[in-house]
Amino acid sequence: MTMTHTTQPADAAALSARQKSQWWRTVLGEYPTGVTLITSVDSDGNPIGMVVGTFSAVSEEPPIISFMPTSTSWNAARIIETGRFVANVLGSGHETLCREFARGADDRFAYGVWDTTPDGLPRLRDAVAWFTADVRDTVPAGDHQIVLADVTSLGVGDGSCGLPLIFLKGGYGSFTVPSLQFDLHQFGEQLRLVEAMGGTMEEFAQRADVECILSTVVRDSVVVLAAANLRPNRGLSSMLGMTFPFAAPLSPALATWSSEEAHKLWVESSRHLLGQVDRPVLQAMQDRVRERGYAISLGTAMDEAFDVVVANPDTSRAELAALWTQVNEEYRALADSREWYREVSSFQVPVFDADGHAIVELVVSGFGPGADWERFDAITRGAQETARRLTETIGGRDPRD
Repeated sequence: MTMTHTTQPADAAALSARQKSQWWRTVLGEYPTGVTLITSVDSDGNPIGMVVGTFSAVSEEPPIISFMPTSTSWNAARIIETGRFVANVLGSGHETLCREFARGADDRFAYGVWDTTPDGLPRLRDAVAWFTADVRDTVPAGDHQIVLADVTSLGVGDGSCGLPLIFLKGGYGSFTVPSLQFDLHQFGEQLRLVEAMGGTMEEFAQRADVECILSTVVRDSVVVLAAANLRPNRGLSSMLGMTFPFAAPLSPALATWSSEEAHKLWVESSRHLLGQVDRPVLQAMQDRVRERGYAISLGTAMDEAFDVVVANPDTSRAELAALWTQVNEEYRALADSREWYREVSSFQVPVFDADGHAIVELVVSGFGPGADWERFDAITRGAQETARRLTETIGGRDPRD
């Protein structure tokens, strides 16, 4: 093995054991790792735990995870002997707890809120994510060992502990989620523009007998700024100010004609929420949005569950992720159906600013699902004409012209 400094080559054979160890740690210090707390109980039922930076997913089918403790770790030996454990992925809010476990403090379990799994293991309530697992094998690997385990259950936290805790260069830190800079003056201008649009939106909503909403992006969220002709079950007071993540696949009209920065935010926010992004599906979705001139929401998730989930301040990240997943799956299932328009619960039309970016979207609903093509086509044409008038009202420019 040859070890090379960034500027000067170093022959491993010429280094002392201490120097090699130090250089090994220095180089690995450039590699960021997640931080996971492995918890279990000993033979007397007492809680035990250890912090690792080597937690990893090994296999999806069957689900297998691993962590790699030192061969001399007393805590690891007890966990392996127990035969089962919980892997608690730590968040940025867990730094103090992490340090207490790392130094072996006697009262380390006092630094978190703990639930007990059905088989009696301590699980950190606000972990970013967690896995319960049964040890299947241990493999010697130099001065460490690889502990392989079969996953028996898994889940995500409520987000209250922040983004995942990261260990880098001997210290702790976290990610920074992309977001658009909040410009108070610009937001005030958006409110004034929406006020100017209200009459035109109200006129269309009444004439077409549909519900209308105007929404925009503020930092990393979509915010409802105005509404018209809402049905009794959707009161104005409950809709105004409603926010939800600006994350794909929702709000594709705002994303399709957005700035490069905003489009990246749309994609990355989805990745943070769902753990992955299917770019070909998003590209196909946006191609359809450009072709039609509007975006569509398909299926029951947007029609039945969306308002309830996003309006509840106690909604967890897991519930949002489940909703976004359902929206995505229903879109995949219905987008290519012959009578897709019968499955549309709402559609969104862009309103453009002077730079040709979608600054606001006109969201139209209350016409279905189940509308025939003639009615649906008439409503979408009317909405697009309304959006064109709104663009003119605020001095905007349609980039498609």
